[in-house]
Amino acid sequence: MTTGKNFLARLARGGFAESLSSDQRRSVHIQTSLDDFLRTALDEGKQIVLTGNPGDGKTQHILMCQDEYPEGEYYYLLDASEYSDYHELLKEWSKAYNEEKAGILAINDGPLYEMAARYSEEFSFLETVQKQLENQIIYSEETAPEIDFEDLVVIDLNNREVLTAAIVSEAIQKLAKNFAMKGHDHSGTCHIQYNAKKLQNSRIKDNLVDYLCELGNYDEHVTIRDLLNFLGYIITAGIDECQTDFGEALHYYTLAFEGNGTVFDLVRRRFDSPDLVHPFIDSRLWAVAEEEADFSDRDDADEVVAPLFEVKKQRFLFEDEIMDLGYSSRDLYQNLPYDFINHRNGMSSTGQKEDIIRKINGYFAPNASRPRLRLWLSHRYRSKSSLALVSRTTVPKREMRLQKPQLHPEIAGTIGYTPSHTAIEYKNGGDPIRLRISKSLYRAIGALDANIPYTLRDRDEEQQILEFMEEIEYHEDYSEETGEIMVKDTETGKVERIDVEDSIYRE
Repeated sequence: MTTGKNFLARLARGGFAESLSSDQRRSVHIQTSLDDFLRTALDEGKQIVLTGNPGDGKTQHILMCQDEYPEGEYYYLLDASEYSDYHELLKEWSKAYNEEKAGILAINDGPLYEMAARYSEEFSFLETVQKQLENQIIYSEETAPEIDFEDLVVIDLNNREVLTAAIVSEAIQKLAKNFAMKGHDHSGTCHIQYNAKKLQNSRIKDNLVDYLCELGNYDEHVTIRDLLNFLGYIITAGIDECQTDFGEALHYYTLAFEGNGTVFDLVRRRFDSPDLVHPFIDSRLWAVAEEEADFSDRDDADEVVAPLFEVKKQRFLFEDEIMDLGYSSRDLYQNLPYDFINHRNGMSSTGQKEDIIRKINGYFAPNASRPRLRLWLSHRYRSKSSLALVSRTTVPKREMRLQKPQLHPEIAGTIGYTPSHTAIEYKNGGDPIRLRISKSLYRAIGALDANIPYTLRDRDEEQQILEFMEEIEYHEDYSEETGEIMVKDTETGKVERIDVEDSIYRE
């Protein structure tokens, strides 16, 4: 198998990893900081465990290292699933570890967790593995537990951000320029050559990179295999036989919305978003589609024009300059919800913690303005949710911290990492209590600002907040004789305030 168009079509169909030759692996490999880390770690005599999901590139990284660090001198585990008995695997691994033999092991996260849970008493190095697994992501170097990284390093590729400008750009360059133009023996331009040349256009390439990088804002894990599968497909359609008589069905901007896989799902999800609109761009594209449409009955116009409009818009996302509508594709992004991203990226800004406290307080009690976090409790009776929430305690903001997750300092820089959440943390002597603020939770606590009635809000998100508050309540003191109690009817959203003085309750 060459590294030309046939190879590219195979990538589009999912052919990968162990079945590739050394030349093919090198030609498709995307260089990142992880490569440098692995070489340095091997030179220092360390064992590295690469974990994650299938397609994350674990095996690829091992195979890329074996030429320079040959098997025999180094210990490699390509696939833990080949072992029917983990105990046999662990005996081999333990032997190499005790002999201080450097190497790399590829183990999916499920089996690795199982090994650490079941066999750590017999194989003591698994305790280090488990601690590293549990602390890949930390919130503060001050509170991070001390872990031994001297001889063994675990890197969870589930945390790697693949949809970055550097990785996507290099992948497009390799596939569109290095592979797609090889192996053609026909006259004219085939669909593969057409798509590859389009993706080498600097403006189209930049627009595609921008679009794919925006997909990284969704809470979905994308692997290197997913990315190469997507790019290979939009160039070849998974067809290695050159089609010289082809239409828009084989154009890259149509194929991008029709394939199967994680990236394709995200591409369609983004395109179908009600926020990806622009009144002038959409009206211009509709007018162009209407001119090209063939319909005899005006009542059928929308049904005929809509599919044409959709293809025009898909093309405009990447070929805005060629279509020359007087707008750029970036203008379509102006209505996308960037509130959470701005929150995550601006956490060091003054007032961010206060803003989160305000949003949480406002979620339960609109117009609550005190700079203290009010705690609400829900009581259960016979496994049924209470119809009321009760608040009797507030926590000063000085006891709360806003935290941004980060890679453990021992593995920082090995992979690109973009936090999917932030956290507000309560710490009062014991272990910190955290509420993970994901994009969905941030949207939920912003419901007040969006004027969404309480009765229509997501109860799953609310339960996360209540569990966080219940843990804090155990550590806070409150007076049963004086103070203010608030009661919220969860069916109507109505809040009642009750003053308590000398154990007397007054509404």
